[in-house]
Amino acid sequence: MRAFLRQHLGSLQARLLLLALLPALLSSFLFALYILHRSEGEAEQGLLRNGRDLAGQLAEMAAFDAFSGDVTTLKNLLHRNLDSHGAAAIGLINASGEWWLIAGNHAALPGTVPEARSEWRGQQQGHAYFYFSRPLGMSQSGRNDPYIQGLLSLSAIGKVVVVLDEHPITRARRESLTAILLFLLPLTLLAILLAALMSRRLSVPLHHISQTVERIAAGNLSSRLPDKVSICSNEIGLLARGVNEMANALQSGHELLEQRIETATAGLLDQKQAAEAAVRAKSKFLAAASHDLRQPLHALTLLVSALKEKVPQGELSQLANHIDASAAAMGGMLNGLLDLSRLDAGVIEARTECFPLNRVLDAIAAQFAPVARDKGLSLRIRRTRLAVNSDPLLLERILINLVSNAIRYTQRGRVIVGVRRAAGNRVQLRVLDTGLGIASEFHERIFEEYFQIDNPERHRAKGLGLGLAIVAREARLLGSQILVRSVPERGSCFSVELPRCEYTRERHEEEYHPPHVSGERPLIALIDDDELILSAMAALLDEWGMDVAPGNNAETLLEDLISLERMPDAILSDYRLPGPLDGIGVIAFLRHHLDEELPAAVITGDTAPETIAAINASGLTLLHKPIKPARLRAFLNHAIKKP
Repeated sequence: MRAFLRQHLGSLQARLLLLALLPALLSSFLFALYILHRSEGEAEQGLLRNGRDLAGQLAEMAAFDAFSGDVTTLKNLLHRNLDSHGAAAIGLINASGEWWLIAGNHAALPGTVPEARSEWRGQQQGHAYFYFSRPLGMSQSGRNDPYIQGLLSLSAIGKVVVVLDEHPITRARRESLTAILLFLLPLTLLAILLAALMSRRLSVPLHHISQTVERIAAGNLSSRLPDKVSICSNEIGLLARGVNEMANALQSGHELLEQRIETATAGLLDQKQAAEAAVRAKSKFLAAASHDLRQPLHALTLLVSALKEKVPQGELSQLANHIDASAAAMGGMLNGLLDLSRLDAGVIEARTECFPLNRVLDAIAAQFAPVARDKGLSLRIRRTRLAVNSDPLLLERILINLVSNAIRYTQRGRVIVGVRRAAGNRVQLRVLDTGLGIASEFHERIFEEYFQIDNPERHRAKGLGLGLAIVAREARLLGSQILVRSVPERGSCFSVELPRCEYTRERHEEEYHPPHVSGERPLIALIDDDELILSAMAALLDEWGMDVAPGNNAETLLEDLISLERMPDAILSDYRLPGPLDGIGVIAFLRHHLDEELPAAVITGDTAPETIAAINASGLTLLHKPIKPARLRAFLNHAIKKP
């Protein structure tokens, strides 16, 4: 039904018809209201006059009989006037205020008669009545009689109450409505007929015009109005000719635009192919360069770590620390490139869980409190009871980058990490500082790769400008974004919003076991084709109290393990190896022949997305070169703990 009304009443002809009928219908409606109101008013005035006259007459006529106590005459008087005047009820009230005599419908009489009112309207049992009350008494002429005047001066006799039904008003309303319908219905039908004829003459050509315009708007530029519409001499014909001329101009412009688009598309396609080729070349170069640089840097990191544990405190120890710092700076730059490459490759996925924010905040406090203290800054980590549904590792990495930048660019004052509730059951995590601040024109550019405001000389101590670019991508993985508010020379505020959750601590949490402490030292199977890395790794693991079974291929290493008659506690393998097997294949080979699902990790300096995706898909732990000794030790401690 609704669709039918929308289809028919929404047409142009229907709208024109309604527009033509609206004045006539409105005039008819107002005229009907006037007639109805007038007839009801006249009927009501007549009823009021009848009630007033009847009440006044009865008050005079019944006064003497009431005073003399002639009940029979009074009853005849009430019933005679009840029938002759069409009253609903007539009653007499004595001087005590009680009903004395009643004629007619007892239910129509009021329960109480107001003292100060002589006329009023009311309802009894859902029916409306008019009430008229008059005190019993003589007219002015009767009051001149000394005998009657003496009698009536003794005390008040009582009241007469007349009740009239509103039926005359209802009858007048019904008769008026009937007359209005008989008069206005033919006029309305005639107006509808004339309006329909007029609307049809206008709507048919306008309908053709609207359909043609819709077809042109939909892309059919060859659509034109027929001659029977365009040759009209009135305004509609002028409009139709204008539509046809517009369609001709649009078709010509469209054809010209298509030619230009084809030419521009061909040029853009060439540029796109050149850009894609450049991106592929850049990715291959970064992957190759990253791997080739990470190999010696990985060995250097391991050797420096072993050296620092051997040299005594003094000048040699300070030199080793300087070498370690340089290697760490190089590693940080390469890790930034690697993180950006992994995020762009889409191999990092957010693994959300409900966890308390204090878990991440405590880690940030432990990591950066010494750094801030050494720089003379106040680091305030405001703990909270709130929990969020997010990836704790990605969130911690976001905070590490933000807090690290805040400390780096704040010379004095403080750095604050705080939490506040946000709208929609969310939590806003904020990092505030009193540092240099960022001008408003750079608020968007700081999230671009390699962009740095205050490092035109590209000083390596200030990084590569990848931190905030990585943070923005990690925030998108969490379904959020990084918001920044900053004023130069006053500080900055970086924030990220996360969904809240209700955290419930598990009853049976996984217990941590210390590393292997049996009589034998843990045995680590190590596979790498670089002898320098094998030597550096063996020296470092020996300092940690671990034995190493090194090898540059799976078969040789398996023979060594069999000859040692020992099962390794963990396997560390480089990804790129000579022969048909890569690091994933070597680990699978050793697990198969040793018949043991040994803990294992793949170490690589390759940043190619397909390499990272393959390692993640294998379920093996991925360690990037140059690997930090602390990261390697954490993996081994976890791998060789007691079952």
